[in-house]
Amino acid sequence: MTDRTRYEELVLDIMLYSARLKETVARQNSAVIVAMARMMAETFEDGGKVLFCGNGGSAADAQHLATELTIRYRSSVERPALPAIALSTDTSALTAGANDLGYDAVFARLVEAYGSEGDIFVGLSTSGNSKSVVNALAGAKAQGLKTSALLGGDGGLLKGMADLEIIVPHAGSADRIQECHISIGHVLIDLVERMLGYYHPQK
Repeated sequence: MTDRTRYEELVLDIMLYSARLKETVARQNSAVIVAMARMMAETFEDGGKVLFCGNGGSAADAQHLATELTIRYRSSVERPALPAIALSTDTSALTAGANDLGYDAVFARLVEAYGSEGDIFVGLSTSGNSKSVVNALAGAKAQGLKTSALLGGDGGLLKGMADLEIIVPHAGSADRIQECHISIGHVLIDLVERMLGYYHPQK
């Protein structure tokens, strides 16, 4: 077997495993995904907003999803901006919080600043053990926010903390979990647009 053939087989192995994992998550959690979307749609209808947070790749996913809500998800859907904030995007706040309060408190502090009763907090953590996300979710609940979590592995410390949660059953590396998380996020936005009446498929 040549190196080229070996690498081509590796591409198939990785991508097909990712597809099977997404299928498993979809079959096990379709009702939860719909519930998460309905919670978001109702929150937007009531004038609330969504706060996302995560670390590393999960911070990138949080920023990605918040942007698709505030700007747009697909060009074919005309709708108003939907209020969403990724708490990892303000470097001054992050560095001040980490320096003055300790990194584990930085997202909780931002939830305190921006969160209001009736808003939604969405925590992303591939391990479920990110202390900064754990503390932020606990703070969000104390402030009267609705909460949801996208987790991986066995759910870690965050398992059972949120009102709604999805755990991607993949142990080890974060990459496959993050691929599922962003897919779930895209489905959530698609459903929210439909529930709010903005999505009108062409006949």
